[in-house]
Amino acid sequence: MHGIICRSFEMFVRSAYGAELWGAALDQLDLPFDGFETMFQYDDHLADRLVSCCAILLGKPRDALLEDFGTFLITATPSGRVRRLLRFGGLDYEDFLHSLEDLPGRVALAVPDIGLPDLVLYEIEPGRFELACRSKVRGAGHVIAGLLRAMADDYGALVLLDHVGRRRSVEIIDIHLLESSYSEGRGFDLSEGGLTAAGQVG
Repeated sequence: MHGIICRSFEMFVRSAYGAELWGAALDQLDLPFDGFETMFQYDDHLADRLVSCCAILLGKPRDALLEDFGTFLITATPSGRVRRLLRFGGLDYEDFLHSLEDLPGRVALAVPDIGLPDLVLYEIEPGRFELACRSKVRGAGHVIAGLLRAMADDYGALVLLDHVGRRRSVEIIDIHLLESSYSEGRGFDLSEGGLTAAGQVG
């Protein structure tokens, strides 16, 4: 797993639960370092064990912890880079959903070996979608689910969203877009000139 992802999870745990919890997880796994380096590659099994260890220490379901991590990537990362990258997917939430299939390719232009999940969106009927998430990382779909929830709030959309489990080799997220402009959403500059979107242009 790419160090950028591992470091982001470390930031999430430290920010939400404190350095003591993070240190306890490293100690339990007997890891010979205090934190992750962003430009290194780490064994997927190591990252998987670390997530599970943190969940056990917190007494929290692993899937819920991963979903919280996905939300953190949008709402609490200091740079806001993930949110900004995703908001360029469209002016409203439905546009954003349709841009998800291109996301791994766009990110790979900047970080070629980051290894994001493959995403395929299916429109079941107007306002109803399924997102298929294929990844070698266990539970990646729960991170995506948390990210999608946070982005719904960011756009001001009213969305019912549920990770419904695995179908063959992919995780499935059910998305029901009830209203695109339910609330104001958060402001966003599409360009340095100051065009702003907050669920709508304004």
